[in-house]
Amino acid sequence: MSRKLFWKLSLILSLGSIVLVWLVSTLSLTLESNASKIAAEHKAELRALGQQAEHLIQQGDRAAASRWVNALRAEEGVFVSIVRVHEETLVDFDVEMPRGQSMELGRSVEWGIHLYHDNPLMELPFSDGSASLVIELPQRMRPGQWWPYMHFALHTLVPLLLMIVISVLLYRHVMRPLQQLEHATRQFMAGDFAIRVGPQLKGRSDELARLAATFDAMAARIGSLIQTQRHLINDLSHELRTPLQRLNLALSSGRADKEQRIYREAGLMQKLVEDTLSLAWLDNAAYKPEPVPVDIRALLEVIVDDARYEYPDRDIQLQVPDQQIWVAGSERSLGQACENIIRNAVRHSPDGPVTVRLIRQAETVEIWVRDQGPGVPEKLLDAIFKPFFRVDKSRERETGGFGLGLALARRQLESIAARVKAQNCNDGLEIIIDHLQIISPQRL
Repeated sequence: MSRKLFWKLSLILSLGSIVLVWLVSTLSLTLESNASKIAAEHKAELRALGQQAEHLIQQGDRAAASRWVNALRAEEGVFVSIVRVHEETLVDFDVEMPRGQSMELGRSVEWGIHLYHDNPLMELPFSDGSASLVIELPQRMRPGQWWPYMHFALHTLVPLLLMIVISVLLYRHVMRPLQQLEHATRQFMAGDFAIRVGPQLKGRSDELARLAATFDAMAARIGSLIQTQRHLINDLSHELRTPLQRLNLALSSGRADKEQRIYREAGLMQKLVEDTLSLAWLDNAAYKPEPVPVDIRALLEVIVDDARYEYPDRDIQLQVPDQQIWVAGSERSLGQACENIIRNAVRHSPDGPVTVRLIRQAETVEIWVRDQGPGVPEKLLDAIFKPFFRVDKSRERETGGFGLGLALARRQLESIAARVKAQNCNDGLEIIIDHLQIISPQRL
């Protein structure tokens, strides 16, 4: 099973972690470098001190220079001195000192200051390079006073904010379809059986999209069942009115055939209720019988013999191959479906023959039932398989039909993975059962 959502979330979290580490590291280096720089006004002040020291030395008044250094040392509380360095080596080097470089006693004011060490010595060289003012950096000039707070914010608040952003994005990515699913569920509970979630999740093909597809399939199935049950109840109540009215009339009448009429109407109502309950059970239970080998030729012979006995005045012709043919299915479902279809054909062929043909294909068989009735308008060929549908309602009532036989036949055939369809022919209607798989009786 595809786990696109898992990999998507893993990728987002991995990339988010990498971005977080890179961002904190880059910002830390940048901010620390900027925080270690001495402020411009302090640089100017240090340079001014260097120029003042150079001026005192150039005047040749060493006493005045000493008093100035001691006063500055007392004022700032740091080490201060004016130093002249002689570049004299006491050992021999194999490599000469590169030109342009000189020995240094302290740090330049342009360099960064170590934020985690003590204040360094700063060197302010004289313009002629003869000497330098060496001064420990005063505490008031030390850069990075706010660095501890910046360091805390950088390593705490920035990751926190970034993780909040990532969490919000993940939450929206995951929760939006779940919220849409929750909204659709509430609408479905309120009676909107046409609500679907899939169209709202266009472009997604992850686990949540499959959940939405499952919900849509469930909603379509349950909505169809509820609508079917409503129609069945409505149609059943409508169909029961007529035999009930005839029962009331028979009970109140003084005719000699009253008892016979009561038995007939009670039998019709019993058959109506039984067929309706069977149809409702097939729809609700999603009935799928365990396939077993069925001798379809013998089954049709028995059904046709029963029909000839029940309708002795009708011509029912059976055309089957000479050899036995076994199909995968349920003898009960297949038998009841074929019986309903053949009975329906007989009722619509009062003057002509009914032909039942068993046709063998390569791996399947087909059953063709042709009547000699008036046929069905092309636009109603599929509607005749709906419950309580009748092309000619008055004629059906006269023959004792309620429009449930073909609906039951379709449900029963669908339960064994077979199909049924209707088509008009020159002299009546043909109903075709196909997709019956031929098997060996030892196979199942």
